[in-house]
Amino acid sequence: MTPQLLTLFILAWAASIPLLLGAAQLTGLRLPERLVQGLAVAHATGVLFATFALCVVFVAGPSSMVEVSTPPLLVTHGYEWRAVLLIDRLSVTYLALVALIYPVIVHFSRPFFHREEGSQRYWFLVTLLAFALAVVSLAGNVDVLYLGWELVGVSSVMLISFFWRNLRSAQNSLRALIYYRLCDLGVLGAAMWIHHAFPSSEFSHFAEDAMVPSALGVAFALLFGTLAKSAQLPMSPWLHRAMEGPAASSAIFYGALSVHLGPLLLLRTSALWMPHPSVRIVMACIGLLTALFAAFVGRTRPDAKTSLAYATMAQLGIMYVEIAAGLHTLALVHLCANAGLRTWQFLRSSSLIQDFQDNPIVGTDVRLQRQSNLERLLPASLRGRLYLAASRLFWLDSIQWSFVARPFLGLFSWLAAMEDRLLGGSPSEQRSN
Repeated sequence: MTPQLLTLFILAWAASIPLLLGAAQLTGLRLPERLVQGLAVAHATGVLFATFALCVVFVAGPSSMVEVSTPPLLVTHGYEWRAVLLIDRLSVTYLALVALIYPVIVHFSRPFFHREEGSQRYWFLVTLLAFALAVVSLAGNVDVLYLGWELVGVSSVMLISFFWRNLRSAQNSLRALIYYRLCDLGVLGAAMWIHHAFPSSEFSHFAEDAMVPSALGVAFALLFGTLAKSAQLPMSPWLHRAMEGPAASSAIFYGALSVHLGPLLLLRTSALWMPHPSVRIVMACIGLLTALFAAFVGRTRPDAKTSLAYATMAQLGIMYVEIAAGLHTLALVHLCANAGLRTWQFLRSSSLIQDFQDNPIVGTDVRLQRQSNLERLLPASLRGRLYLAASRLFWLDSIQWSFVARPFLGLFSWLAAMEDRLLGGSPSEQRSN
């Protein structure tokens, strides 16, 4: 079987189960739990074996890059738009990572969500994530990538608020949604800019497109678009709040796959921004500052999942530095290794606390102690101030509230009041009428 057919089969199979479960959710049909779990297991197994076959065929094939293009899906005023898929080392590697981690999450989730209220909704969102990640992995142009990018964001926000009766879960999912929406404008703006200014929107032609005068602006838009998904400064505060979701979703989203989409997008578009030193300098500075920020803040967190979230954030910052330095193979290896480690740690965190209590199975009271050799190099007064600042996230939330959120809320409140005056009454009076 050719790589083209295998790629189309993977996407078709990855889309089939989410469509089925999504239709059941929309119609209010409650499927038997065993059937839903069986569909999820079949979904993960099919993605795994099809991806393995694609890897074998691609490695054994003569070409290092294969493009799959559909017939024109949109024709208007002489313009033709096609969905383009790209099979190369980067796409096959990340798709293999998805295919390996996804069955692990499915296997872990089966007993975790046994007879859990809303389990069908969970399985729909997780299978939807697998499809979205397959789309992002195999995307050959920015339009296809944006489709998967948005589906990942939607499923992420909905899983943060999985326990929707908990007010804090709903609030934290709203915060993540705001960060996602803000940075997704960068990806959307870059897509529009590419279509208007570049000769071709395919990633395989980005090396030639890098010479276009507007390539620098597109590169900065793409860099901005990656910040929220990978929780890089100043879009970092949402990540530890995403831990409100189930442990399994935390593992697959914020430890392994979704959170690494930022480095993946930068690696995919490297031919566009590599000739521009200003983009690389800004990227390296963002990654370095995020790594330092996450390292300091993570050492003040008392719970396991939040500490892991900041550890992941720090490693992602280092990946940004590696990518900016041109060490793309190292960054890809780092990405895969970090994803595998964080998956195990997030899944393990649910039972870790019990193991450090008086447990008759363990037989003794074990206490976890952190090494603080780096802090000992600083004066005691500076250590105290640094700990206080890190415990408060270096006042990043307060700064964003004072200089970003509050001005926008004030503007919208003023516009609402102006609308009421122009319409000749308050909203309560209009409702009563």
